[in-house]
Amino acid sequence: MTVSPQGMSVQALYRLYRDESLLVNRQYQRKLVWTVSEKQRLIDSLLQDYPLPLFLFAEITNSEGKTVMEVIDGMQRLNAIFSYIEQGFTWEDQAFDIEEFTRARHAAEAGVFAPLSNDVRRLDAKSCANLLDYQLAVTVFPGEQSERITQVFGRINSGGKQLSDQERRQAGVLTPFAETIRALAAEIRGDVSRETLLLSQMPEISIETSRNPHGYNLKAEDIFWCYQGILRTGDLRNSDDEQVLADICASILFDEPVEASGDFLDKLYNPEADEHNDVNTRLNSYGREKLIGQVKMVFSMIRKILEDFSTDRFFFRSTVYPKPTSNAQKSPFFAVFMAFYELVFKEGMTPSNTEAIIKSLNNLTDRIKVGQKHIKTVDRKENVSVVNGLIRGSFVKSDVAALAHGPGMIFDFENSIRRSKTETPRYEFKQGILRLDSTRDIDEALLSSLVNTMCAIANVGPDADGYIFLGIADKLQDAERIKALDRVEPASFEHVKIVGIDREATVLGVSLDRYMRKLEDAIFNSGMNDPLKTQILSAMDVVTFKGHSVLRIRIPKQTSISFVSDDCFVRNGTSTHRANGPQIAAISKLFM
Repeated sequence: MTVSPQGMSVQALYRLYRDESLLVNRQYQRKLVWTVSEKQRLIDSLLQDYPLPLFLFAEITNSEGKTVMEVIDGMQRLNAIFSYIEQGFTWEDQAFDIEEFTRARHAAEAGVFAPLSNDVRRLDAKSCANLLDYQLAVTVFPGEQSERITQVFGRINSGGKQLSDQERRQAGVLTPFAETIRALAAEIRGDVSRETLLLSQMPEISIETSRNPHGYNLKAEDIFWCYQGILRTGDLRNSDDEQVLADICASILFDEPVEASGDFLDKLYNPEADEHNDVNTRLNSYGREKLIGQVKMVFSMIRKILEDFSTDRFFFRSTVYPKPTSNAQKSPFFAVFMAFYELVFKEGMTPSNTEAIIKSLNNLTDRIKVGQKHIKTVDRKENVSVVNGLIRGSFVKSDVAALAHGPGMIFDFENSIRRSKTETPRYEFKQGILRLDSTRDIDEALLSSLVNTMCAIANVGPDADGYIFLGIADKLQDAERIKALDRVEPASFEHVKIVGIDREATVLGVSLDRYMRKLEDAIFNSGMNDPLKTQILSAMDVVTFKGHSVLRIRIPKQTSISFVSDDCFVRNGTSTHRANGPQIAAISKLFM
C-alpha cells in the first residue's frame, strides 16, 4: 500500500469538492463541530505558510464508475478552508475575494453559495493566490483496503487532543454495538443521512449553536437533548449524547443498569476487554433493529408527554430540578428512561395520564441518588425503581405494538423529512388527494400518479425504503391556499409545511379510516405488480405532528424491478417519468 504523502493544492482540492468528488463516510467522521475561531486559526496558519497535519483519503469508485476521494481524516479542516473560500466567515475582518478565483465565482453566480456584501473587506490578491497555491500533504489509500484504513484512522484519532472521551472511545471502532449507538444518536439528534455523502452536504446534517452560527441545518438548542435541558450544547458537541445512549443500550442488553463510569464505557469499545465481547454477543442475541426500535419508541413517548404538557424550553430540567441551574440532567433522565422502558416492554403498559406523570416527576432529584458517589449498579437500580413506583399508576395495560404506528414514530417522521433533502428520489410529499380549487373534488389523476410514483421510488434501488407523505405541502402557495380553504394553521418543519389530512376527511364527510380506504382502493385496483402492491398496502401509518394527522406510505425496498401493468417508472429528482428501454435495462442492473 502506498503511504507516502503527496502534495495537493487547495485549488485542486476545491475543484474536487465542487465536482462532487470529495465524499465523507460517516463510519469514520464526526459531524462538523469546529467553531468559527477554530476555522479562523486554520486560515491564519495557511496564510502564514505554517505546515498542516496530514490529510488522509481513500480512492474509491462510485456506482457510476467515477473515481472519487473519501475523506478519512481532515474533514473539519477541509470544511474550514472551503467555507472561507465561499465567504462563510472572515479572517481578520477580511473575506476571501472570489473575483480572484474563477471556479468559486462561478459557483456563487450559480447560487451554490451567497457572497458577502461589498461592505466587507476582501483579502488582497496575493494572499488569495497564496492560499489557493498552498500545498496540503495528502496520503491516498486504495479504497479496497478498508480494514487497514480503519486501523489507521483509529490510531490517528484515538490520541487526538481535541477529541472528547466518547469521540476518542469510538475512533476507528466499527463493532455492531458502536455502530448501533452511532446510528441511534443520529436519529435522536436529527442529523441522519446516508452512510456516504458529499463533503458539500455535511452542513445539512451538522449542528450549530446560537453563539456560533455557521449556517448549518441543525440548531443545538432545538435538539431534544438540549431543548429539554438533559444536556448542554457543549455536551452535544462532545458527543455526550452518544455516551448517554451507550449507557442506556448497555443497561438494556445487560438487563440491569450498568455502572455509569468512563472506565466501563471504555471497556465496551475496547476489543481486548471481556465487556466488549459480552455486549456485542448480547446485541446479536437481542437484535439490533429491535433495540433501536425500542429505544426510539421510548424517546418518542417521553418527548410527546413533555411537549403535550409544555413547550417551554428546559421543561424536563425544570421539572426534575425546579431550582435555577444550567447543569445537565443525565442521571434523572436515565432513571426516567429506564422506568419507561421497563413499564412498556417488560410489563406491557403504556402511558395514560400525561399530567399525572409530569407531577410525579416534579423535584425528582430530591428523591433519587445523583452525583459521582452514586454511579454503581445498585444505586442506579434503586433510582429506576423509585421512578417506576412514582409513575406506574399513570400507565395502563395496552397493546404496546400499536405504539410503533403513531406515538412512537415522531423521530422517524422528522428524520424522513430531513433525509428528503439529500435523498430526494426516495421521498415524495403531497398536500392531500383533493383539488385545491373551488370544487374540492378527489383528484383521480393524482391517485393514479401516486401509484406510478410508488413504482418509481421502488426502482431507485434495493438499498433502502422510500416514503410518500400525504398531508405535507412542499410549496408555500399550497400551504397558503389550504389555510384559506380549510381554516387550518400549517405547522412549519424544516423545508415543508405540515397541513394534515384531517381537513380533507372533514371536507369529504368521512372518518380518517374511510379516507385512507380511498387511497388503499386506488393501490389495490391498480396494475402495480406484487409483492410491491401487497407490501405497500400493509405499510401505511398515520402520525400526529403538532395537531395534524399525516399519512405515511412506506415503499419497502425490493429485490427486483417493479412495474405498473406493462409500464416501468423512474425517478429524476422529485419527478416521476415512464422509463424507456435503456432506462429499464439500467434499473434492472441495480437489482442484480
